[in-house]
Amino acid sequence: MATILKSDDLRVVDRTLRAAFLTSYNSKESYTPRWPLVATRQTSDGKGNIYPLAIDAAAIREWSEGERVKNGLVIESARVDNVTFELTYSVKADDFNDDLSGSTRQLVSRLRSGAGKFQRHPDKLMSNVLKSNTVCLDGLALFHASHPIDPTNVAAGTYGNTDTGALTMGNVVATRALMLDFKGADGDPVNEDPKILMVPSALEGTARKIAGADKLVYSATLTDSPESNVWVGQFTVIVNPYLSAAHGGSDTAWYLIDSTDSEDRALIYQVRQEPEIVTRFNPADPGVFDLNLYTWGAKARHAVAGGNPRRIYRRTG
Repeated sequence: MATILKSDDLRVVDRTLRAAFLTSYNSKESYTPRWPLVATRQTSDGKGNIYPLAIDAAAIREWSEGERVKNGLVIESARVDNVTFELTYSVKADDFNDDLSGSTRQLVSRLRSGAGKFQRHPDKLMSNVLKSNTVCLDGLALFHASHPIDPTNVAAGTYGNTDTGALTMGNVVATRALMLDFKGADGDPVNEDPKILMVPSALEGTARKIAGADKLVYSATLTDSPESNVWVGQFTVIVNPYLSAAHGGSDTAWYLIDSTDSEDRALIYQVRQEPEIVTRFNPADPGVFDLNLYTWGAKARHAVAGGNPRRIYRRTG
């Protein structure tokens, strides 16, 4: 009895496509992800992760005599479930076989395009969290006027991380000062260095002037004279097209972010499974045999969620 096997040509195509996808996905030349600068990457080993929010209201005290004062830690938590994503292509087997070399070149091109989509996907999900203002670790919307300083103690007060205000040097400096004054349950400052300025495409020119111009008008009054920009080189600009009005966002909203602590950031990028590619070019495969189609596709499992709201501030002009 004859056995249907992959031809040598199809075996080569199979290996070529897998290599093209992985090479393109791992390439740092075609696309530079934004999320590593603003999100904490967490590995997931199951359906989802539970993130504890440890509330430490203890303050260092002078100890002269008597017993220690024992401060209790309160643990709250939030759950982030993984989501499965896929991208699949197909081509008629006869069309492919009639032009093997030309079809292979086209498929390699599509594979690289598909790998690029997976490269961009975490940034797209991150931007969706910012645009839709989803729930963060304290149970409120990421951008909220009344985040609790200490969820277990109402008397501790609240803080806000959203306001109006156009993108000007004066507003950036004022927002930085607000973030530096954010305090934790123990009363200590929680932010170290808010310096990442994330903007939509429409605000790129303004953001780069703020970050790099030698002289600036600090207020929005046109009659003011330019002053020396003492903040040259202090801010990192991230231009994120997904935040633009063309992608369902706003051309006037901008964000100041503190990413000093890689384990405690405004966003969480949770990875259960890196993208993997499956190709079906075996003539004996049911899909190829029954449907006369060659198919290939990739699958990944990950999620992006709101993290610590103290690490980010949103203003809209």
